[in-house]
Amino acid sequence: MDLGVRDRLYIIFGGSRGMGLEAAKVLAADGAKLALVSRSRADIDAAAAGLAETYGVTASGYVADGGKPGEIEAVIGEIAETMGTPRGLLVTTGLTGRNGTIEDVDDDDWEANFQDVLMGHVRAIRATAPLMIKSGGGAVVTTAAYSARAAKSFLFPYASMKAAVINLTKNVAKTYGLDGIRANCVCPGAFDTVRVAGRISEIETSQGVSREEATRILMYDVFKMPVALGRPGQASEAGELMAFLLSERAAYLTGAIINIDGGTDF
Repeated sequence: MDLGVRDRLYIIFGGSRGMGLEAAKVLAADGAKLALVSRSRADIDAAAAGLAETYGVTASGYVADGGKPGEIEAVIGEIAETMGTPRGLLVTTGLTGRNGTIEDVDDDDWEANFQDVLMGHVRAIRATAPLMIKSGGGAVVTTAAYSARAAKSFLFPYASMKAAVINLTKNVAKTYGLDGIRANCVCPGAFDTVRVAGRISEIETSQGVSREEATRILMYDVFKMPVALGRPGQASEAGELMAFLLSERAAYLTGAIINIDGGTDF
């Protein structure tokens, strides 16, 4: 399928690995230009170089921390100056370990989640949308979470901020639709990320069970997620969805909140 992204520029926050990198691969395979942003210089340069070599496209790495005021605005200004006007923005960053029940977390934990999860999205959209509007429009894809719509007692700040990302996305879609901006939100469930794979390995070792059983324990007993498909998702499965939402093929799709969770809660 031709996604209609050839020679168009897409900015991906969280592009060094996982869902962001997988989305970048799909876009690169169809000839898109990529500006990848991460907190790690080494990781993002390696990801960009890999895309350029594999797909023969222009791909550059940039460093910024979305949780720190000013860094996103500065890096998007640099991208626009060096690579041109973006046609799309994908934000997959915003994972923080500072979570727990409402009794466990203090004001500093809430503030850390607010800055990292919500304001990272706000800053990226605020800096990118005006550029896209001036050039005729573009697409914004945000990343919330399954837990934004299925409360988890151990994720009070994180889930609250991800719910705010959903509202933010819908507001962007409604407010800037006539300016040519589409905005959609992806809500992943449990995915086989580095963190999840590590937890599975820990259960294997500590309980002396098979990897299949360790996965079941993590998904059902620890995460409290009765997934219909019985497994965590693969980053490529979410990346393909995100790339489609960024593409011209999704031209009439905006304001959508899309679960990709293996059938966890319908």
